[in-house]
Amino acid sequence: MGERKNKKQAYSTKLGFTIVELLIVIVVIGILAAITIVAFNGVQERARIQKANSDLNTLVKAIQVGRLNADKTLMGITGSGCTNCAGTQAMYDLALDRIGAAANTNLSSLKAGDPWGNRYVLDENEGEQVANPCRQDVLNVTNIAAHPGVIVPSIPYYNC
Repeated sequence: MGERKNKKQAYSTKLGFTIVELLIVIVVIGILAAITIVAFNGVQERARIQKANSDLNTLVKAIQVGRLNADKTLMGITGSGCTNCAGTQAMYDLALDRIGAAANTNLSSLKAGDPWGNRYVLDENEGEQVANPCRQDVLNVTNIAAHPGVIVPSIPYYNC
């Protein structure tokens, strides 16, 4: 009977994990978590930059098609010499609606603005001044310096 008791005691001491085993598992999980964080660092910012570049290209194409369809400069389509200068959401939305109508496309998804929560910068310069009508229209994101991956598109001239 004494032999049976010793077997039970020996068996019961082998149940569970030791502190060292638990620490090793915790360290391994910590290392994997650190690798994951480093791997995904900056993914959201890169996605925002890609979305901004895509939105800007969409808007440039809509501007080009709208100008051809309406036979007007961008300023003639939007009715503003500087949508961005007006600084109101209503003016920005109206400009997008007019560009979209001229291009026969829906630009309502751009009304929310860029991925950082600001309106896209739209400055209709071509045809704005009598003395210098050939000034380049401007389209980019607010605070462009803070987003170095955003590619500012060039809007080709229409009447120059």
